[in-house]
Amino acid sequence: MRRKLPRLPMMIGGALLLLLVTAGSAVSAQGDEPPDSSVCAACHEDRVTAFQANNPHSVLESAKWNKAGVAGASCVSCHAGAAKHVEEGGGPGNIMAFGSGVSAADIDKACLTCHTKTHPRFASSPHAKAGVACTSCHQIHQSGTTAVDLLKAGPTTAADPADKLGPKSAVCANCHGDVFTQFEYNEHHRLREGILDCTSCHNPHEQSTRARLGGFKQQACFKCHADKSGPFIYEHGSVRVEGCTACHDPMGSPNRHLLKFQRVAELCFSCHTTPPSFHSRFTLDTQCTECHSSIHGSNFSPFFLK
Repeated sequence: MRRKLPRLPMMIGGALLLLLVTAGSAVSAQGDEPPDSSVCAACHEDRVTAFQANNPHSVLESAKWNKAGVAGASCVSCHAGAAKHVEEGGGPGNIMAFGSGVSAADIDKACLTCHTKTHPRFASSPHAKAGVACTSCHQIHQSGTTAVDLLKAGPTTAADPADKLGPKSAVCANCHGDVFTQFEYNEHHRLREGILDCTSCHNPHEQSTRARLGGFKQQACFKCHADKSGPFIYEHGSVRVEGCTACHDPMGSPNRHLLKFQRVAELCFSCHTTPPSFHSRFTLDTQCTECHSSIHGSNFSPFFLK
C-alpha cells in the first residue's frame, strides 16, 4: 500500500520542495529508517550547519557513534522520532525537541544515553533533583570551539574590565547570583580573577556530598591546601565533623583568612563554650592561635600547641 508523502509548508522554494519530497519518499520506501542530517537541513539548515562546524557532537555523523548505525544520521542520535517527524511534515509534537514542554528528566535521559560513563551519578545530584536539565547549562548545536564544554553564556561582566570570570563559573552565575555576591568581599577565593572556577571545588554532576564541602569532603580544599591535610596524630575535631567550613566561608568573607568571625577568640568560643578555668582571664580579643599554633592538626600536641 502506498504511503502518503509528508505534508509540506505552503511557502517553500522549488529546490527545497524537491528535496523534501525526495526525502519523504525515501523514508516511506524504507520503512522506519532514520533520515540523515541532510534531510534535517532542509528545514533546520542553521542548526545543522552550526552543528557540523567543529562541534564535538559532530562525531555522531559516523555510523560508529550513531546509535541508529547510520552514517550521517547525527540528529537522530538525540532527537527520537525523526522518521515520523519527516513523514508527517514536521511539527513539534512528533519528535524529541529538548524545548519547552519536555521534562528535565526526559532531556537528561536522552543526554545520559551517551554521557552515563562520564556522569554516572548525575541522577542523584542536586541539579537533577531540582529539575535542572542538561540543556539549562549546555547548548547542543554550538559551532566552533569558543564555548567550553558547550556551556551557555553567563551574565556579561564587560562593565568591569578587571573581572576575568571563566566560562564555567559564568554559567553558574546565571542561577547562583546570591553565592556570587560573596566573592565581592575583600577576602575571597580568586574566582573573579580567573584563577579558579566553581568546578575547581564543586562537581555539578555529582551528589550533594560534594556541595557542602564538609566532613571528609574537605578533600576538595586539600587539593590546593595540602599542608592542612595531614594525616595528623591529633586532629582538630571540627575538621572531622564539619570540615573546613566549620571555621571558614569558602566563597568570601569580610574577615581575614575567610574566617566566619572577625576575632579569632570569638570563632573559637563558638565551639569551646566551656574552656578550662585558667582561660577565664582571656577575652574575645585574645588571639588563641598565639599558643594553639597548629590549629589544623598536630603530630606532637593534643592541644595543638605545636
